[in-house]
Amino acid sequence: MTTPSDPGRASSTWRADHPWAVIYDRVSGSDRLGALLWRVGAGSSLSVLHGRARDALVHAGTDATVLDIPCGGGVVLRDVPRGFAGRYVAADISPAMLRRTAEEAEHLALSHVEITEADVQALAFDHGTFDLVVAFTSLHCFPDPALALREIARVLRPGGRLSGSAFLNDAGPRFTPVILAGRALGLLGPSGTRKDLARWLADVGLVDVEITQAGGLTYFGARKPERAPDA
Repeated sequence: MTTPSDPGRASSTWRADHPWAVIYDRVSGSDRLGALLWRVGAGSSLSVLHGRARDALVHAGTDATVLDIPCGGGVVLRDVPRGFAGRYVAADISPAMLRRTAEEAEHLALSHVEITEADVQALAFDHGTFDLVVAFTSLHCFPDPALALREIARVLRPGGRLSGSAFLNDAGPRFTPVILAGRALGLLGPSGTRKDLARWLADVGLVDVEITQAGGLTYFGARKPERAPDA
């Protein structure tokens, strides 16, 4: 499968708030119609995404420091457990998405959410800042997924965890038209295969790697070793 001639186009498209960004936010936040459309488009249940996000946040603990990137319009905020009193940074390259995130945080009465415009390939955070990074429906949007994972690994503290998902190039023939259309619209970057993902995670020093496929989406998790040098 070919890659875009301009790998940076996806970031520019999302920054400009392509109409699909609004659709994604609404679909991902809807329990009924959105869940149906998600199953048709992604070939899996929307509950898988929210379940994995909720599990990751619960495992991190109520005092955790969390980076949610790309946060979109606040899709994962509904999964923040009651009693969470840590630091939650919602970051995205799109100012419009961040405005919707702020609205969703207000709707959910999550007053502690920090809204930050950020490029995942050049994060303005110190090494070892976060206990958890959640990056759902993420890597396929990035011009350079390997570099994005390197930055994510850098800002994870030793022992910290990453949990996310992506459309990968080997999702299956059913999803090839979706990927090609996404690239034609400038919504998707080069992405990679499950083998690429495993290599990228290993290259940045993450361990306990878990990669599972649910329909067209591949979910992944990994941990930064306690005593490893920063990636």
